[in-house]
Amino acid sequence: MDLVMSSMNRLRLAIMFTALMAASGAGWAQTGRDVYLSTQRAESRLVEVAVPEFPFSGRDPEKLGSRASRIINYDLRFSGYFKPSENYDFMRQVSRGDLKAGRIDYDEWRSLASNFLIKGSLSSAQEGKLSAEIRVYDLQTRKIFFAKRYLGSRALFRQMIHQFSDDFLMRMTGEKGVARTKIALVSRIAGHKELMIMDYDGFNPRTITSDKSIVLFPHWNPSNKSIILFTTYRYRNPDLYAVNFKTKTRYPISRRVGLNSTGEWSPDGSKVAFSLSRHGNSDIYTCDADGSDLKRLTYARSIETSPTWSPDSQNIAFTSDRSGSPQIYSMKIGASGARRLTYKGSYNDGASWSPKDGQIAYTSLLGRKFDIAMLNIIDRSITRLTFGQGSNEYPSWSPNGKSLAFTSTRTGSRQVYTMNVRGSSQRQVTFLSGGGYLPSWGPD
Repeated sequence: MDLVMSSMNRLRLAIMFTALMAASGAGWAQTGRDVYLSTQRAESRLVEVAVPEFPFSGRDPEKLGSRASRIINYDLRFSGYFKPSENYDFMRQVSRGDLKAGRIDYDEWRSLASNFLIKGSLSSAQEGKLSAEIRVYDLQTRKIFFAKRYLGSRALFRQMIHQFSDDFLMRMTGEKGVARTKIALVSRIAGHKELMIMDYDGFNPRTITSDKSIVLFPHWNPSNKSIILFTTYRYRNPDLYAVNFKTKTRYPISRRVGLNSTGEWSPDGSKVAFSLSRHGNSDIYTCDADGSDLKRLTYARSIETSPTWSPDSQNIAFTSDRSGSPQIYSMKIGASGARRLTYKGSYNDGASWSPKDGQIAYTSLLGRKFDIAMLNIIDRSITRLTFGQGSNEYPSWSPNGKSLAFTSTRTGSRQVYTMNVRGSSQRQVTFLSGGGYLPSWGPD
């Protein structure tokens, strides 16, 4: 009954799996791509799905069965394609009826969700591992649409369930999900600003540095999930370093005298753009990934900072106050001159170029508060994404270009939030006593 699917021949993050079965239903999946894919849809057009709590074979003191259901619900809702049911009481009732009858009551489930039912079961496996068997039922055709078995350590429980969410999304849309991605951020720990990472939904926060100083501006290497760029004041100068948190090693990118800051990897991870005050004021420079081959890009007398690469690595946008106030400019690599991109807002900074299209998100002072805005490079139109709920700054794109992480003070302290590209579905994902800010969304 087990079948290893060629397009999913291994799980990342060391999670082992085998596919239980790939039942017929590919025809419906193809139709689903035509009907459901657009994220610019009304709520009524979302794919309805029911995810009841997973039974656990044996004792379940950690309530993993309940947690698995809620993780999938969160992931699917976050994707923008699905409308998961929140009626857990009714789902428990129907699940008990299915168990008693020994079959799926498709009519009952369709009264709750018209498209899909996701049922799973958890059990302990050999060598202390955890097994998750998950089946997706098409409530229209009354057939199994998709099914897999995941096997991993209990420590990887959340990643196993996130993996299913991404697998299901891939099967439905052909797109990679972000459920297994992570976000780097800065938080105050014991009075010092340190680098942390966490799951995209805010779970499993983990401290990476213990510099006992100031760490700022993390940026995740797009081609290496283990390497993060950041500025540290540990050595009594704002230096640019990279850390491999898996091997627990770090190495300098730029320790030149002056400010080495706001670094960003190129899309392929081969170069770094950063701000360097080598000749008094800050200018934009690039170098290779090991810090060699330093090249100066800007020569203005103004302050230039916060560079961000275009997806094709041919252009860089950055902040400059050459017009009298901080604004976003862009320039082509290897060419002289820069063009101004922003005119609305008295202070625009922290540009982040979308990895997928011609959109730049940035921080804009609109009125008396900072908010997140988005610039369309093609038609120069601006979309405001936040509206004065506290101060909203430092946007960072998800790897699929559909969501943004950012910092907001709307609850009184700086914390990390996420939202979709339209500015809706804003969620607080950190609740850290030391706050959370300067997020950088990691690769998929």
